Amino acid sequence: MSSLAYMLGRKSAPLFLKANWVVKSLAGTESEKIEAEFQMGYLLAQVYEEKTKCISNNRLSEIAGGLTAHLRNKERQHRFQLDRSGELNACAIPGGFIYISEKLFDRCGEDVDAIAFVLAHEIGHGIHGDANTRFLTKAVINGLLRFPARGIAPPVQRLLATLVQQGYSREQEFRADRFAVALVKASGFDPHGGCRLFSMLAEREGGAPSTIGAYFTTHPSMADRIARIEKRIGELA
Repeated sequence: MSSLAYMLGRKSAPLFLKANWVVKSLAGTESEKIEAEFQMGYLLAQVYEEKTKCISNNRLSEIAGGLTAHLRNKERQHRFQLDRSGELNACAIPGGFIYISEKLFDRCGEDVDAIAFVLAHEIGHGIHGDANTRFLTKAVINGLLRFPARGIAPPVQRLLATLVQQGYSREQEFRADRFAVALVKASGFDPHGGCRLFSMLAEREGGAPSTIGAYFTTHPSMADRIARIEKRIGELA
């Protein structure tokens, strides 16, 4: 990786990274795309972490390590943290920066398979380019061009928070679920953890959108996701 500590200390860094990310994301080699995505993702992660307190967790790192060890592309690097947003949520920021809320992590309890499924799902969004597409918008780029020397402008913080909470399309969610089933299975976890997660949330919260949170109320429905996960598990049996 390039010397980000040096680049990010320069006033021109956001402009350089913006141009590099756009060009390489559209026309670069696979290695160049991964590098450019990491560089811009580093800035986006800074924005997110200034807005939301994030912490490391040994148990989370152990589960995540079991997943990333079985990824085919070893060029991609991933970092996993808990965030204290207070929401039942998880998100992927370009460049392999993945967050799961402490509330969701605790709700999964001892079900490491459910946690593994959530993490694998977010890894899938990153690998498939869903996270990159979401943040590669004119609004985000313009916001980063105004990245201040000290602190992060509130409008940029609010914009990123909105993007994090927005759901992916129905097909993107199904595709990430299919990826998660394959990855957790290959990593030695039980892919039924995804079914247990969605079932547990629906049962404990009564399926109410106001209590489950945006991460689980965006389409497709939990019932649809469970059915497709079970079908995928059968295909890989």
